[in-house]
This record gives sequence, C-alpha cells and structure tokens, in this order.
Amino acid sequence: MKAVSPSTMREIDKRAIEVYGVPGIVLMENACRAVAVAAKRRIDEVYGKKNFPLKVAVVCGKGNNGGDGFGAARHLANMGFEVSVFLASPSGEVSGDAAVNLKVTKNMGIPVIELKDTDGPDKIRGIFEGFHSIVDALFGTGLRGEVKGLPRELIEAINASGLPVIAVDIPSGICGRTGRVLGAAVRADVTVTMGLLKVGLLLYPGAAYAGRVVVVDIGIPRRVFDEFEAEALLLMPELVESWVRPPAPDAHKGDMGRVFILAGSRGMTGAAALSGLGAARCGAGLVTLGVPESLNDILEVKVTEVMTLPLPDTGEGTLSEKALEPALEFARRCDAVVLGPGLSRHRETEKFVRSFVAECERPMVIDADGINNLSGAPEILKDARAPVVLTPHPGEMARLLSTTPREVQQNRWDAVRRAGDTFGCTVVLKGARTLIYSPGNPVYVNPTGNPGMATGGSGDVLAGMIGALLGRGLDALEASAAAVYLHGLAGDAAAEKKGEIPLVAGDIVENIPEAFKRLQEGERSDECHIQAYQG
Repeated sequence: MKAVSPSTMREIDKRAIEVYGVPGIVLMENACRAVAVAAKRRIDEVYGKKNFPLKVAVVCGKGNNGGDGFGAARHLANMGFEVSVFLASPSGEVSGDAAVNLKVTKNMGIPVIELKDTDGPDKIRGIFEGFHSIVDALFGTGLRGEVKGLPRELIEAINASGLPVIAVDIPSGICGRTGRVLGAAVRADVTVTMGLLKVGLLLYPGAAYAGRVVVVDIGIPRRVFDEFEAEALLLMPELVESWVRPPAPDAHKGDMGRVFILAGSRGMTGAAALSGLGAARCGAGLVTLGVPESLNDILEVKVTEVMTLPLPDTGEGTLSEKALEPALEFARRCDAVVLGPGLSRHRETEKFVRSFVAECERPMVIDADGINNLSGAPEILKDARAPVVLTPHPGEMARLLSTTPREVQQNRWDAVRRAGDTFGCTVVLKGARTLIYSPGNPVYVNPTGNPGMATGGSGDVLAGMIGALLGRGLDALEASAAAVYLHGLAGDAAAEKKGEIPLVAGDIVENIPEAFKRLQEGERSDECHIQAYQG
C-alpha cells in the first residue's frame, strides 16, 4: 500500500486541480462526506442505536483541514446528530474553499463557537461536557512547529474527554512526515486520511495516535497517483508472497541456498544458534556456523539441523585475524553470508570483520557486532564487492551515523534513508514498524510484530532469515523486506499462543512455519489497523 509525505500529497492535489481540472471544492466535499460517514460508523460502534440525539463536537482550524471539518459537520447534522463547531481562530481568517463550507455551516444554523486565546484553560477544559463524540479537524499534515497556546489546550481537552475521536487526515499535532508528536497530539480512535496514506501515520508514535486508519477516495484521478512515486510502501501479504515462492518440485538442498553464518563468542553462543536456526527455518538448504574453534563443541550440541565450521580463535573465545582466509575460502562456496551475531568487539575480531567485509564476494547480512566493529570505519561498506544488508537497532544505527539513539528514534524515516544512501547498502532499521530501505527505492514499512519481540536474540533470528532468502536468490531489498514481514508474523503467532511478556526468541523460531502458513493464507497483521474506504 502506497504512502507519501505531506508535501507530495499537496503536489498530487495541485496536479488534480490545475492539470485535470477537478475543482478543489469537489475534492473537499468528498472528503467532508467521507469523514462524516466514518464518524457515524464509529459512533454507532460505541453507542449503538440510541433514541435520543447524540451530540458531536467538531473542532476546526482555519485551514483546509478545518474546511473538511465544517463540511463534515454539515453532513453529520443531516444524519440527525446535534452538531456544534468549535473554531480555533476568528472566522474572518478562514479563506478559500474552507470559507465556503464555513458559510454553509452557519447558514444551516449549526452553532459555530469561536474560541480565543484569552478563554483560558479552565473554559477549554470543560467545553466537551455533554458531547458523545469529537471530530478533530484542527490541523492537517502541514504542521511543522510545536503546538502551543489555545490549540494545545484544545488537544489536551480532546484527549481528556474520554470520547470517541475521529481525526481528519492525521491526528492534530502529529508530523505527517516523521510521525513525531509536535508538543501535543490528539489520540484518535479513527483517522480518515485522504487519497493516500501519509508516512507519519505509519511511523511511531504517530501510528499509535492514529487508531484505525481509513484511506478514502476523494475523487483524485487514478492516473495522478500513477504520476508520483511512492515514498513508502506498507508491506502487504500479497507482495511478500510474490517474492517468497515455493521451491520447484524437483528441488534439492543445493538449490535452496547455502548460508554461511559467522557468529558467536564466549558467552554469546546462543546468538549463533538462533541465527542458524532462523536461516534453516526460513528455507535455507544448507546452513553452516563459522565459530571460534574453542566454542565448536558447544554449538554442535546446541544445534542439529545446522553444521559448524571451527575457525581460528584468539584464545578468548573470539574469532582471530587468522580466521580471515579460511572464512573467505568457505564463503566462496556459499550463496550468502551472515556476519555478526554475538561476535564480540575484541580487537582482533574487529580487524577480522573489517577485512572480511572488504574482501567477501557474496551477498552479506551484517548484524549486531558486525555493525559495531564497522562503526569506526563505515566507509569500508562503500567499497563492498557484493550487496550488503545492514540490520541495526537504533543504538547501532546511531554509532554508524555518529549521532545518538534518541535522534535516530525521533526521525527514523531520515535515519534509514541517510544510512542507505551514505553507505550504498540495504538498511533494516529495527523496531516498532521496522523500516527497510535500499537506495533509489521507496522505504518499506513493516506492519507485523509486537512488543513481546523486544527480547534478546530476536534480531539474531531475523539476520538468519534474511540470509536464507538472500541465499535462495532474492535481491537484498526483497530478502530483507520479506524476512522482516515473516519474522513479525512469527512473533505475532508466538504471542497469540504464549502472550507477549513471556515471549522469547526461540518462540519466534518455532513459529516461522506458522508465519509461512499465514502468508500463504493471505493473513494480515491485526496490528496494522489500516483499511481502504468501503462505500
């Protein structure tokens, strides 16, 4: 499902109006009705069929978002609701198509209460008493600065009301590009967004504030959308299934991909084992763990479906520089390499990692300590001899970009694209709504997964899964996006059986078969809450 930034959506609107001749007031009218229909549905869900009139408060700003609110108020009144409009600016400041809808609203006798900065928080706090629902049409996607003053007081009053809230296009206070909360933001039950998904509705925390997102057709010609590239794509099961094809009837294990995983150190053998099992469960035909030789016996006991290759050891349970040549030699006989889970940051291991990345000629997933050992010399990635996938969590991403985890989390959208473009790699920025980006492509946004997956070893499983799909011949972007989707789907299946709190990485491995089954059945994640407009 296609998503765009607010600036691109404005260009789409402009093209529809100026090139195709669709009047702006027509687009606004379609949006108004869609908001009213969605609001009625939500009110009916909450209150059922009541004998007394239900009261709806519509909170409007002076821009086009407010215009959608004025028109929605009109339609809701026609549906039999008692509607009051609260305008957060003088009516004289409303212009264009929004002013047309404001005039009609007033002509219909719908109360329009103009609020002032001097009203004070005590008055604002109580204005929704006696109402049954609120439509938020205060700000649209063009908001940039932090919300202050009267608008902030209104947002806080909306959130404190406890009423069902329907947001127009995006919850007021959410950045449409990054999903950030700009000081304060409305918590909506339903968000009705126009034409296409906005990126900020897909990214946390915006996704948490949006509630159920309904994408509505407001009459923009379909070919206008085709003239603009998606900036983000929400991963959908049909797309992932098109990448992950069943094997041929006569396939043998050599056809399914040979994956070489360089992982593990003293105290971190579990990372190697989980990565290996993730690759095996994701369909790799042959998986070999390259581990420090002093740990080989441990790994042979821990895994049975995965082979091991003991490599020269520093004497401290970590890979030595002397492991480089045998590791490169073995990699040449494989289809994909995974480098890093539990590998340690030993001085010799760091030298091994940097030399291996520079010389390896096979598609490679670099995870965990693989990334950490490159953080002081990430320029090595630019000269890699084969496609590279980086799988950082926010802390590892911060080290790569010489910033802080907080700054990464505040703008995950820019961070993943900056890393991909800087290093010429496919980048998987892990976390809620994992982002997958490869230069020149849209950012894929993953809707599957749950908070229970925030547990040690979860990322090791994912690295192995990406390696498996690379080994089966998918390109770096497809392998990464498909593995992330399946990994989250496996986590969702595990959470359904065991709950989120007790979930461990091994549960994800055990449920990878269930994830494939659900993919084939076309099941979507309930965590997504995004739907197209129906009627």
